[in-house]
Order: sequence, then C-alpha cells, then structure tokens
Amino acid sequence: MPREGILIDTPYERMTKEQITQIHQTSIEILNNPGLVCFNREAAEIFHSNGAEVTSVSSSEHPCWLVKIPERLVLYALDSAPKTVKLGARNPDNSLIMNGEEPRVFFISGSETNIWLDVDFPIYAKKSDPNIEITVPEFHQRRGTVADLCQSAHVCEHLDTLDAYIRTVNIQDKDITEDNKDVNKFFASLNNTTKHFMSGLTSLKQLDNVVNMAKLIVGGEEELKENPIISFITCLVKSPLQFVDDTTQALIEICRRGLPLVVAPSPQAGTTAPIREDGIVAQMNAEALAGITLSQLVNRGTPVLYG
Repeated sequence: MPREGILIDTPYERMTKEQITQIHQTSIEILNNPGLVCFNREAAEIFHSNGAEVTSVSSSEHPCWLVKIPERLVLYALDSAPKTVKLGARNPDNSLIMNGEEPRVFFISGSETNIWLDVDFPIYAKKSDPNIEITVPEFHQRRGTVADLCQSAHVCEHLDTLDAYIRTVNIQDKDITEDNKDVNKFFASLNNTTKHFMSGLTSLKQLDNVVNMAKLIVGGEEELKENPIISFITCLVKSPLQFVDDTTQALIEICRRGLPLVVAPSPQAGTTAPIREDGIVAQMNAEALAGITLSQLVNRGTPVLYG
C-alpha cells in the first residue's frame, strides 16, 4: 500500500471561492496581456503552433519572444493534466498517490544546502574548579560532499514521518563536474533511500543517463512509467514572467519522456512580484499555469505538479 500521508478533515481555507475565482481570472488576463517573455525558441514555436500569439522581441545573440497565451490553451492544459499523480518508489509501500481532489498532506525534505556542519562535543573543565565539566557542541563548516548526501538520504530513509526525499546537500567534491553531478546525486540518493526521489537537473545533457539509471533499477522503460521512482523540479519561469532558456528546454525533454515533474515559480514580493499578497499570488499562479500549459502542449497527459 502507498504511504497515506495526512488527510485533513477540515482544511483551513484562507480565501473564499469568489476570491479564488478573481485570482484565477487575473492570472488568465496576465497570461494574455502582457504575456511572458520566452528565451527558448522551441517553446515559442510550440506555443505559436498551438495558436498563441508569439512576436519576436529581439533577434540578437540572445533572441526572445513575447508569448501571449489564450485562455483556451490554459483550459486545455488543465483538462489534459492528470488529476492524480503517482510518485513511485523503490519500495512500492513508499509510493505517493497525489489526488488533486483530496486535501492530503505529504512531508518531503529539502532543499540543497551548500554548507555542511560537522559537530564535535568536547568536554571543558571549569578553571576555578576542574571537577566541574561541561560538554559544549562545536560546529565546523565545510562544503557538502557525495558522502554527506548519502548519509542524509540514509537518515531520511529511517524517518517514519518523511514521505519522500528531495536532495538536501549540494555535492561539491573536487572530482564532481557538471558532466557527472547529476548521475552522482541521483545514484547517491536512490542507493540510500527506498522512498521517492525528486531533484532538479544540473545539465540537460545528463537527463538520459539519469533516466536510464532509473530504468535499470526498476526493470525497464514501461516499469519506470508504471513506477516513476524519480521526478524532476523545473524552475522554468523566472519571475517576473520569463521563460528561461535552459530550464524550459529541460521541461520539454522531461515531458517527452513522460516522467513526473514540478513546475516551480519563485517570485519575491516587492521585487520580482507585487508586494501585496493577492498580486503575488495572481502572478505566481499565472507563471505556474504557463508551465503546466507548456507541459501539456508538449505531451498531453504528462504528470505535472503545481509547485
């Protein structure tokens, strides 16, 4: 049986249905006017071929396009995206079934620390009375390593209340490069936990190596689709309202492989988004909907989570 999480009997609703409708309608208006600036050529072409209004903004060394997404494409995507998403696991009992119709909460680790703290517990004696001793923790900072990631994943494996694992350590060993970072962080995590593993990609070139690793673990391509033991975080929209070239391409390629992914916008109130809560929520919702729409235009039925 999959992990149960916590089903909330009476969810606390901060917004009324009318306010939710207003937020949604504002997001739809944002997507159509002003739209989003897209720095990924293929995404611009996908939107254009599906009826979105796409105009060239710059044809310089870094070309970009203004994409205005009509409401019908958003509604198509919302209708196409699965309402239930399965996040598989090496141990089937650790799978997560995320049903959008029920208020069920799962607890997952995160995020990726750059600095690892080693701790010692030296014993100190009081100068005036050497018979009085105390133990004081001392912390020592250093860069995170693959071994630290393994240890962290192993600890999370044994935390009963933790339902899945997002990598917690940025591996920075001397021999870790952009070409081998992804395979190392996925292998280290999968090898030390039987729970679902979610992560972003450092290099799109390593996507197939990571996917092939997962196929070997579960037994093949169809087995991976049935039991997706990995999923991907894609921060394709940089606030405010910009499709980033490399992470947008990552979303496109992950969708083509039919694996679960998270669309995760990250606006900051007062700088890259309005400072008022309703404004930032409307923009964030628009950015998430834009990524979800692209995912369904690339591959209808792609399991996508609203991040």
